[in-house]
Amino acid sequence: MLVYNIFLLFIADKAGTMVADEGKTVTHLEFLRAYSEKKRLIVYVFDHILDMYFREIRPKIRKALDKHIEEYEKEPESMVNFINECIDVQSIAVDPYIWYFLYDADQKGIYFERCSIGADITSNITSYLSSLFKESLQYLNIRSEIEQSLEYVNVYGDYYEKSLEIISLFHKGKIENWRSFLAILRSQMSGFNILSLRTKYQQESVGAIMESNAVTVYEKIGDQMICKEYDGIATPDNFPFDDLTSYVVQTYRDNENNEKLYYSLEKKTCYFLFKAGSYVFCFHLPLLGVWDHYKLQTYQEHIFNAILESKGYTYCYLVKTLFGGLVNE
Repeated sequence: MLVYNIFLLFIADKAGTMVADEGKTVTHLEFLRAYSEKKRLIVYVFDHILDMYFREIRPKIRKALDKHIEEYEKEPESMVNFINECIDVQSIAVDPYIWYFLYDADQKGIYFERCSIGADITSNITSYLSSLFKESLQYLNIRSEIEQSLEYVNVYGDYYEKSLEIISLFHKGKIENWRSFLAILRSQMSGFNILSLRTKYQQESVGAIMESNAVTVYEKIGDQMICKEYDGIATPDNFPFDDLTSYVVQTYRDNENNEKLYYSLEKKTCYFLFKAGSYVFCFHLPLLGVWDHYKLQTYQEHIFNAILESKGYTYCYLVKTLFGGLVNE
């Protein structure tokens, strides 16, 4: 539900309690906090105070301020003291701090509402709240779109930062630190639940793919697929290019499908591989739950599609794009 944070303020002729360490009143500090937090500010000022401010006080402040800046080429060290000095406060039955408070709010673009002593402003406040409620109803109708947009902001903000990290590891078309490069990729390949395909109305988990616990990268050198580097829990090996039982070799040889998914029941692990230039990257994704060959075959496509739609794969796609445009190292 959309909730408005509203700060309702009344300004009369008394400033209130001062906070010595801050040089401001408690009310002024509350106002500044509400302003910084972008709350909806509704400020009422008594008629005679507001009239005096706009008719006499503000013109005097601005004239004196222009003169001060012209002479000293900077604003006063203390605006509250400056305003007290440039206005004959003794002849006005208003706490001098009020003029500083109003000037500060005025400079921040705050709109002032008028109110009179003894007048009932309930209807005016009710009108404000009613208007805000109607506005909130409009936003409520598009709540899902707003929430989705906020989610996109978080996702793409993070993607932007991580992408810069990845790109920063390239120097003259080469990776300077493969271990750091793989560590970033592995950290983004998170896990997800596998939901039953048999239930129509209730989402039931049949197991899960855990976050990647290892990633390896292989390079084709001569007639071998050589392990160049790895990150995480792995015991990588090299594979002859004619070893068609190797997941790495199969992935490299298949020019039509650059992504592959394999699994090992013995190790309770899925392996997601993709080809990028002369390299093959392999993510190790542990299986959680009870799995057998039939169950894995049933959900293999579901798992594969979930990986391709994950945040982690967006970085894999970036890597494919980068390595596709690089010459051999």
